[in-house]
Amino acid sequence: MEKYHFEGNLLYYVRLVKRLFEKVLTEAASECGLTLPEADVLLFLEEYPASNTARDVALLREVSPAYVSKAVDTLVQCGYIYTEQDKKDRRVQHLNVTDKARDAASTLRAAQLKFYSIIIDDLTEQEFSELLRIINKCSINIQRVMEEDSADQNHAD
Repeated sequence: MEKYHFEGNLLYYVRLVKRLFEKVLTEAASECGLTLPEADVLLFLEEYPASNTARDVALLREVSPAYVSKAVDTLVQCGYIYTEQDKKDRRVQHLNVTDKARDAASTLRAAQLKFYSIIIDDLTEQEFSELLRIINKCSINIQRVMEEDSADQNHAD
């Protein structure tokens, strides 16, 4: 099979998706009196409670530690999250969402659902299933290459 020549469009599409997510989340964050980074961190902690350290957020959201740190400081001051020292490693602080944040988190989740519905608007169930299958397949390819590169980098050190 001949490979499709993207002519830069794929990266443009990925950027469009990211910009749409940031637009929708920024609007919802504003309703809640939050900045985009604060909303992003709060939404992440709601979605992935097991990945509840600042390092997890930075790594999995692919943002800088400073982005997360500033957002965490404000969210703690607002009473939306609290930190808890890890029982095994005193250097690790776990981030936990408080009940006070539930309304804001609900608004942010609704914005995220709006984001998804915009993307899949006019897709049939079959097209949507196929899209997810293809995205998953592409993700596996990307992860494989990134892991190989990481392993090669570690062997070179």
